Amino acid sequence: MNAAVCELIECGLQASADERASEGLERALAACAGELEQTRARLAEAELRREAAREREQARARIERALAERARHELASCPQCREPVRGTDLLVSGRCPTCGRALTALLSPRPQLGAPDRDEYLALLGALGGLVGLALASTSENTD
Repeated sequence: MNAAVCELIECGLQASADERASEGLERALAACAGELEQTRARLAEAELRREAAREREQARARIERALAERARHELASCPQCREPVRGTDLLVSGRCPTCGRALTALLSPRPQLGAPDRDEYLALLGALGGLVGLALASTSENTD
């Protein structure tokens, strides 16, 4: 009879240990499920940020292409030699590519001989301002 009682007690202790182990496993499973949901949420957020960054990059590239196209157009004539001056000559080097004269006088939109067309001038400045604004915005987003 002692052997039977011992066997019953052992079976009860084993069942109790199995139940505790099962509860521990269930808690670990619930914790893993919670971590999985958090990871999925972080992944979704990261994908949204990546998509927004891709859209910003595409917009910046479009603005850069537009500015480059504008900069290649003939914008004015040199006040000294009357040769054509492009946007790049005016905004990058600041000098006439033919005679080397400074073109700073062409930067003011007042009527003068050889001055840029008002609309071309404003379009070039607008494109340049857009590019600078985008560069500043992307710089501030990278520091956040």
